[in-house]
Amino acid sequence: MTARPVNRARPSYRADCSVEIANGASVSDLINLTGHVLSAVQVSSSWTTAVLGFKASIDGSTAVMYDVKNSNGDFLTFQTSASQILVFDPATLIGLQKIQLVSCTTAGVAVNQGALRSLVLSLTPAYF
Repeated sequence: MTARPVNRARPSYRADCSVEIANGASVSDLINLTGHVLSAVQVSSSWTTAVLGFKASIDGSTAVMYDVKNSNGDFLTFQTSASQILVFDPATLIGLQKIQLVSCTTAGVAVNQGALRSLVLSLTPAYF
């Protein structure tokens, strides 16, 4: 009988962090993604109904954060509700160095959260 090699797990270079959207606000803390790309978001169990959108900077500047839109010019948004995990194709957001999560409508109109909301982000290495 031939011995089978053990399939050892590779080290994980993924990271996670938490961000907050303040009570009465629609935009999260700033997230520096340098070397990583957003791959998932765990939504708070008390999320005020809204879609999730993004503001970003590709040059690392935080003076102006730009709305992130898709190739059709529509706001890049994801449907969500409380107690969910949203999974993204990392290729969609690669190249964004600094981001903010935005609670909004599909038209990009701000939706303020009814209390402090914590979101957990899963980050994948940018060079996957």
